[in-house]
Amino acid sequence: MDADCYICFRPIDYTLRAPDPYSFVVDETVPLKHGGTLTHDNSGPAHRWCNAVKGTHSLAWARTRVAQLIAHGQAPARDTNINTTRIRASAWFDTNTR
Repeated sequence: MDADCYICFRPIDYTLRAPDPYSFVVDETVPLKHGGTLTHDNSGPAHRWCNAVKGTHSLAWARTRVAQLIAHGQAPARDTNINTTRIRASAWFDTNTR
C-alpha cells in the first residue's frame, strides 16, 4: 500500500518521476542540519514540492505553510496532459523509421 504525503496528507502518485513537483521523495522529519539522522524512524513520504517548501523547517511549520499555499492557489498545477507512453529502446535505433 502506498502512503500519502505526510506533509500535505494528499495521495502520492508513485509513477511520477523527478522533476515533477508531485513525485515521491523521502523527507527527513528532523532535518540533518538540526541533528536528524538518515534512519527509517526519521523519514516520511512526501511530494517533491512539499519537501522543497519544508526545507530545513519543522514538520509542523511545513504542514501549516503547505496548507496555506494550497488554500491560496499557489501550489504547482498538476499536469494531466503528460504522455506516459514508454519508448522501446530498440525504436531509438531503428533506421527504417527515419
